Amino acid sequence: MAGKKHTIIENVNFILSHFVGQEFLFPRSIMTTKTSGQVFVSSEDQMMQYFEVANFVDCRINGYPFHHEEEKKKLYPSFIFIDLDLSLCSTCKYPIRKLDYILKQTLNKIKEEINGHPTVLWTGGGYHIYQPNKIETRDKERPPLETFREFEEFVPILRNDLCTEFIRFAGKYLTSNKGDPKHYPSIYSCLIRIPGTINSKHNQTVKIIQKWDGIEANTNSLVMPFLDHLIQLKIENEELRMIKQNSDSKSNIKKIAWIDKLLETPIPDHRYFCLWHILIPYLKNIKRLSQNEIISILTEWFEKCNRINKVRWNYTKRIREQLRYDKGYPPISFENLKKENFELYNLLES
Repeated sequence: MAGKKHTIIENVNFILSHFVGQEFLFPRSIMTTKTSGQVFVSSEDQMMQYFEVANFVDCRINGYPFHHEEEKKKLYPSFIFIDLDLSLCSTCKYPIRKLDYILKQTLNKIKEEINGHPTVLWTGGGYHIYQPNKIETRDKERPPLETFREFEEFVPILRNDLCTEFIRFAGKYLTSNKGDPKHYPSIYSCLIRIPGTINSKHNQTVKIIQKWDGIEANTNSLVMPFLDHLIQLKIENEELRMIKQNSDSKSNIKKIAWIDKLLETPIPDHRYFCLWHILIPYLKNIKRLSQNEIISILTEWFEKCNRINKVRWNYTKRIREQLRYDKGYPPISFENLKKENFELYNLLES
């Protein structure tokens, strides 16, 4: 046990080294199998006490430090967390081989785009990628994104702070949208696992596949793509506002022909992408149907899809979850679908 504790301490120090560019290390939130949600610790020793009580099961630490409102205003994107989940490849003949291919593509893109060499962990259910990064001004300062003049107009339309919006965008951008779609890291919940501890969901030890090279990646090159992302969000937000403004009843709600066609067409793959990006935003935020109507329509659609290729997850449960977590955005446009999921785009275009 003493040897295991010593190894965990070494791995904790390794993970803490990823936060070198942050203003302070503690206080910071952690979570274990024994805590009821996140708890705050003020030192490494206090953190280790919690980990020992949990017998080193499900030990996680937030990639961002304490965030009272005043601290929150000082935060800038300093840590990117990417989750490549094995469930993404559940319909593949060789899922781990497919996931390894996605990992290789992602690491290549991280190298090409931001010259990064991140930590990669095997968690039992997939890969976690941890990349410390920086966005600097010409004076080598690292201010919060809210202070950048380019982003001022977008702050009112976002449901999140800009730091959270950026790390979510970066995760999608650097994986070419092949990461876990259910993964929503934020400054409040960027919970990263400690190597050597146990992931109880898969009953496996978290292992280091690749170690961070100790250099913070410069993500200034992502500022312009991020700005494009914010512009698109603003356009979609305005479209949704106009639709709501101009719609007095369900009868005159704008219809989207290609999505109506999708609802009549069972497909063998990309069903979760459709649920999250297309169908619930369309039925809930455009057609404004009731929850029961949406569940009925989507259940019928999934049953048809099931007949041509079995859906390997509980779609009834996922429909209800997605309805609960929906942020009120409109569905992805057909043109943007071409960029984000070309395979599905081709399937629907034919």
